[in-house]
Amino acid sequence: MALVDAYYVFRAFTGLGFYSQWIVMMQNGSFMTMLWTNLKGVFPTGTPVKTSWTGIWPVDFVLGLLVVFFGAVNNVADLSDLGPFLMLVDLVFALVVFNIMTLVEDRRNRKTGPLRYPAVWQFLWNWCGAASVLPVYCHLYVSKRLGSKTSLLSNDQAQALPLTALWSIVISLPLLLPSALGAQPFDIQDGVVVWFFGPFFLGLFQDLVSVLFSGENYKGIRKPVTLAYWIVGLTSAVVHIGVAVWAYTAPELSWYRVYWPNHAAVIADSPTYMTEGAMLFMQYDHVLIYLCVIGMGLYMLSPQKAITSTFLGEKIRAGWPMVKLTAITAAAGPGAGLAWLMCHREGELDAAAEQRKRR
Repeated sequence: MALVDAYYVFRAFTGLGFYSQWIVMMQNGSFMTMLWTNLKGVFPTGTPVKTSWTGIWPVDFVLGLLVVFFGAVNNVADLSDLGPFLMLVDLVFALVVFNIMTLVEDRRNRKTGPLRYPAVWQFLWNWCGAASVLPVYCHLYVSKRLGSKTSLLSNDQAQALPLTALWSIVISLPLLLPSALGAQPFDIQDGVVVWFFGPFFLGLFQDLVSVLFSGENYKGIRKPVTLAYWIVGLTSAVVHIGVAVWAYTAPELSWYRVYWPNHAAVIADSPTYMTEGAMLFMQYDHVLIYLCVIGMGLYMLSPQKAITSTFLGEKIRAGWPMVKLTAITAAAGPGAGLAWLMCHREGELDAAAEQRKRR
């Protein structure tokens, strides 16, 4: 039984993501509220918005939109409950795994193909929404990278990845830590801008560290790419489980409040108008990330062989990887699920490379 062409599946995800984020945001009015908040320089709660960083109005206006969106959910002092902040934390560390994925695939082939330029992809989903952009990247991955001749990373680039994985976690913190530590609103907003430019420094850090491992005789650690995915995947899992436990145990929160898109919560002209509009946007991000990870698994793990196989043992072997991916994604979040899927793929590439050596 053949699967539907991945093009149609992931394009459907893109359409769903764009509609559920941008069209819905325009329909409920929070998009215009975001623009108006940026122009007026004050949130609906009365908190001021910083409007100047460079002195160049077009640049400052774009940065201001980013600050208004994220400032509506990451300023703990302005929130009626921690649901929006917890949703943001979970989302950021799920995307860290995708950020490392873009870096790995760029370093696999930096000369040709659409999977290059990791900073561009990261800017796109940080700015335009993961739900709208990630399905495009995921489709490109399953259409370009599933052949057995996919190349391995050079040793210096591979050896640098575990340190870069740690760095990717560090550069995510400016978006979250200032508010958690009780910083002033402008300092929290400055953290948003610092985080936004993080993708510039991820690839730069990778290349600088790779120089340290460029010696011809340096072997380094075994399976460094897999280790890098373990680092970000485990971090994402711990964060996701922590958020889920917090949402379950806190009396003012619930899983429904944090994870389930609630259109009715976006109430026009209320102090929470911008916050709930941004919260809804992020919740659809989270939903589409889940769909993308499971969708990639369907095309990478070939579970349909479990249906066509004749013997029970063959059915179990064919379907078991997809069962594992689904279980990990459900329990530990989509970031952990993607990390496991990428580790599985790296294992396949390593095995294929070993076979080529023996010929």
